[in-house]
Amino acid sequence: MAFESQNWLEVIRYTNHVIELDPWNHTNLTAYVVDFDPLKSAQAYYLNAAANYMLEKFDDAEKSVSTALHLDLLTRFPQAHLLMAQIYTQKQDYPGAISELETYLQLVPGTPPDAQARQQLAELQRLNSKVHTDQKSDRN
Repeated sequence: MAFESQNWLEVIRYTNHVIELDPWNHTNLTAYVVDFDPLKSAQAYYLNAAANYMLEKFDDAEKSVSTALHLDLLTRFPQAHLLMAQIYTQKQDYPGAISELETYLQLVPGTPPDAQARQQLAELQRLNSKVHTDQKSDRN
């Protein structure tokens, strides 16, 4: 309900409680995990990341969505890739954002946000190309 009402501080408070109870939170999770836990901790990490993103806490959002992606091998939250792309875009990591958008489009082809994601992908590819061109000009 807090998420639907866009009460981001409450979303963070609730999800932080769930995350604190999650055993994966107390490890340095670098591998991918198939999480059969009925509590769906990947969802808590995703919601936490989305709320942090909305509050412009991009480092916290990136940490949470990264954990969500590592726990979500069954891809119940393909939108986590969209969120990671947005985070990377904010950090001007265009190759990372492009990769995440491409992954999202592979996971959910033909969905309603597909056209918007493809438009965003084209814009990121243009920005990435411009960055590379500018870097080459600076070297000369």
